[in-house]
Amino acid sequence: MTGMRRATVAVAATVVLSGLAGAAAGCAGGSGSSAGGSGGGTTVAKAAAPAPAAGQALGAIGAPPGTAAPSARSAGSGSDTVAGSAGVRSNAAVPVPSAVIKTATLDLRVPHGRFGKAMDAANQIALRFGGYVSRSTSFGTKLHDGTVVMRIPAHAFNLARVAVERLGKPTNEVVSGRDVTRQLVNLGARLGNLKSQQAALRALMRRTVTVSDTIRVQSVLQGVELQMEEIQGELNYLHDRTSMSTISVAVHEAGRRPVPPQHASAIWKDGARAAHAATEVVGAVIVGAGYVIPIAILALLAVLVGRLAAPWAAPLAARRRSPAATPPDD
Repeated sequence: MTGMRRATVAVAATVVLSGLAGAAAGCAGGSGSSAGGSGGGTTVAKAAAPAPAAGQALGAIGAPPGTAAPSARSAGSGSDTVAGSAGVRSNAAVPVPSAVIKTATLDLRVPHGRFGKAMDAANQIALRFGGYVSRSTSFGTKLHDGTVVMRIPAHAFNLARVAVERLGKPTNEVVSGRDVTRQLVNLGARLGNLKSQQAALRALMRRTVTVSDTIRVQSVLQGVELQMEEIQGELNYLHDRTSMSTISVAVHEAGRRPVPPQHASAIWKDGARAAHAATEVVGAVIVGAGYVIPIAILALLAVLVGRLAAPWAAPLAARRRSPAATPPDD
């Protein structure tokens, strides 16, 4: 009887211990699954850092029962942060250098007698900063005025502008810049797309068999190449304008300038019209004289001949009017 009791107690103890072990295993599995759920979206981070997880598992052996799960959650949150930051960096846009067209317009007033030196100094400034003079004009006799248009590399734009300001007294200055970065990016993308089309069309042309197919593909290819040339021309123009800035300088020599009277233009126009009308009248008189003078000469000659012939003409006329003499009667 005693042996039966001992066997029964042993079986019951075994069943109880098995139940406790199963309950403990279920709790451990639930905590592990919850930790895996919290870090489920960070597969890349956990695969990249297995050593900390192993270290946490080793440390959890001697840690209190309530500290293992928080450490796992903290590790999962840290891996989420790393993965999120890595995603932001991978999606960040590559910075594009800005392209700006820089221009400046200056009006300089130089002392009397220093106009030529100022123009020569402006040309030397363009050469000193690696640029060139695209246009230079000057006019005037006593007081001179002139313009100089120079192209300067963009990186030396401000230095050249300050050097030009020192040539005289600036009376007016306008500095402007136009950002064409978006245009360059768009044109570059369009050109790349057209190059891909060109390559595909050339490959298709090599596979054509009939003449009609070759003509159709060649027509489309010519249109694509024409668009490529136009876009390349625009890109070349924008690159030239952005790489070389423009500075326009108007140089004025100091001195007293005559002030034109009011309404001088209207009076001048009326005087010009009167002079033109007088010229036309004189021309008409000369033409009329060409007709009248010969007739007057002929008339004068006729009068002179008449006066010379008058002494002989009067007796003849008298004889014709008088009756003929009759002989006396016997």
